[in-house]
Order: sequence, then C-alpha cells, then structure tokens
Amino acid sequence: MSVVRPEFGPTLPELLGPRVRALPRAVQVGLAALGAVVVVALAALLLRDSPPPGTSVVVRRPVAFNLLYVKPFERVKPRGREVLRLQTPAGTPAPQSFAVTPLRLPPYRGDVGAVLLGMAGPLIEQMGRTLPGFVERGDGRANYNRQPGYEILFQAKIGGKTVYGRRTLLVPGGDAPPRAGVDITMLATRSGAIPRLDAVASVNGPLKTAIRSFLFGTERP
Repeated sequence: MSVVRPEFGPTLPELLGPRVRALPRAVQVGLAALGAVVVVALAALLLRDSPPPGTSVVVRRPVAFNLLYVKPFERVKPRGREVLRLQTPAGTPAPQSFAVTPLRLPPYRGDVGAVLLGMAGPLIEQMGRTLPGFVERGDGRANYNRQPGYEILFQAKIGGKTVYGRRTLLVPGGDAPPRAGVDITMLATRSGAIPRLDAVASVNGPLKTAIRSFLFGTERP
C-alpha cells in the first residue's frame, strides 16, 4: 500500500515498477548493479568529505609534525626535552602515554637506517640504567606512513606494574637524506586491552591512532 496521499498521484516506484519488471532479466540485473555502484560511490564521497576522527595537533618547532589523538588521551605539559606529551587522565587504572622528543642525527652518508641502528644501542644502554626492571624485547626497522625509522621494544616496572613500551626513532621520508627527526616513546601498562608487548600501538586505541596518524610537516593529506 502506498503511503502517498491519493491527490499526489502514484509514486516513482509505482510508475517504474511495471516497466522494470517487463525488461529482460539481464537488463534488470544490470540496473541493480548500477544502483549498487551509485550507492557505494555516494558513501565513499561522504566518507571522504567527513573530518577524520580525533583532535589534531601541530608542532612547528624544532621539528614540524602533526598527528591526531583520540580519547582517553589528553594533551598535557611536556616533560624535559619533550615537545608533545599525550596521556590518559590521572588515576586511570592502566595508564598509557605518547611522548615526542626532537632527534638530531649525526653527520652521515648512506642509509639512514644504519644511522638509526647505531643510535639505538646507546639508548638501550641508557634505558637499562634509568628504567626499573628494564628488559629489551627486540628491535628493528619500522615504517609509519612511508617514514622510515628504527624501533626498540621493551618492558619495565613502573610503580610496581609491568609496562610495555615502544621507542621509535622516526625520520622524514623522501629522497633528501634526513638530518633531524623525532624520538617517540609509547608506554602502556599491562591490562586486558594490552595483555602483551605486541599489542602496544597495534590494537585499536589512543596509541595506535597517534602513531598511525603521525606525519612530518604541518599539513595533513
């Protein structure tokens, strides 16, 4: 039964329905497929024009970069040489944090990955001296948004709790040899959401959003 009032006449489906049903089966299938394509295209257009989830952060000096962060992360005052610190609110049972420090590369020629590997060794020794219960769990090359880096995986004891971490030395991509980058430390207390080290910044959550959206420069694509 039509929900359109009689004085407004038949609806478009009522007008076109008999004609469509009279078409050959192959034509009907083609029209249905075309309609599905149109719906998908419109949905993609709406998603493209909608703003990305999260709050945007732009840091301009000394190394320009930008990223997005989502709740429960909050932007708080950086510590020491940090230029950005994001963390869960005080009192969170299983806190997480994301801190960015400028990184200056020594003079070099050749592969920047080899330079970052050489820089990682002293950092591992430093963390062993300063982090209670520090255990290196692995290290190797990394890449986020076509930006090369080197990553140290570790665990430690902070406040009597097991904390998993990723320390990522990241530099801009491109043909020009980078001379500066960032040193990113991601920490997550062991919990149901982060039950093991490889879940840090890998499962959906504030750490994954921050690192996966990280871009050098001040513009987002």
